[in-house]
Amino acid sequence: MSKKVLIILIIILVIIGGFFVYKKYFKKAPEPAIPKWQKLLVFEIKDSSLAPETAELYKNKFNETKEKLVNKPEDINNWLYLGVLKKMVNDYMGAQDVWLYVTEKWPKDGTAFGNLGDLYANFLKEPQKAETAYKAAILFEPKNVNHYLGLAEVYRYRMPGKEALYEQTLLEGLKTLGDDGNLIGPLASYYRQTNQIDKAIEYYEKLVKIAPDNQAAKDDLAELKKQR
Repeated sequence: MSKKVLIILIIILVIIGGFFVYKKYFKKAPEPAIPKWQKLLVFEIKDSSLAPETAELYKNKFNETKEKLVNKPEDINNWLYLGVLKKMVNDYMGAQDVWLYVTEKWPKDGTAFGNLGDLYANFLKEPQKAETAYKAAILFEPKNVNHYLGLAEVYRYRMPGKEALYEQTLLEGLKTLGDDGNLIGPLASYYRQTNQIDKAIEYYEKLVKIAPDNQAAKDDLAELKKQR
């Protein structure tokens, strides 16, 4: 072996040895992964119409909420509120991400599913997702009247061909909640609007019985009875 070849081999061995020494002792360790919940602690105001003082107020509320979550990330109420804050500044995708995180962390929380139902139905215009979210909300929080109302409105106003499920959903709510005026009133109005006079009278009578000071319901009932 010539002297020149030997020198080249020595240089190669030195380079290889140096590479392994660097890799073992000097290469920078990978950064630890950022927990998913920390990535949600950002705030972007997407409503350009907000007055500066209002925007500042929301920023302050966010900072307060963020501090609470950093100190106590297991506080579900602050996560729910963070989603509300994001929604209020038109960061709908941000609100979605927060509430989806809540449903993953607390999979039986009806409030988060109800919030998602409203978000999908009225802001993101995704009625199928709204239907799924509201059904989950009802499953986990069956005593919350707003879930039934939200799902019923999705069927009536957002899903052509499923309008009949409006009535069915409200009736199912009444089975669970009893004579709740928040469900009886919309049903009575629905029957009136769809010319189901007898049913309209039946439900207006129920509404007047549980809310005797509701003069508008009394007037509607009197008008309906004239149409018989």
